Amino acid sequence: MQIVKAINGAEFVVVKATSYTARMARNVRPVTMADGTVWTAGAGRPGTAIAWRTV
Repeated sequence: MQIVKAINGAEFVVVKATSYTARMARNVRPVTMADGTVWTAGAGRPGTAIAWRTV
């Protein structure tokens, strides 16, 4: 399992952009990560923050 960290310290589990989990995510928004890259992030299963890079 890969984890990415946002500028504010929040951690996100990385999922594939084409996955069911990404397609069904709630509260989807762009998030700038600690390394300056922008990922799409949202809420997966209750209590799980997820992020993915678009293809």
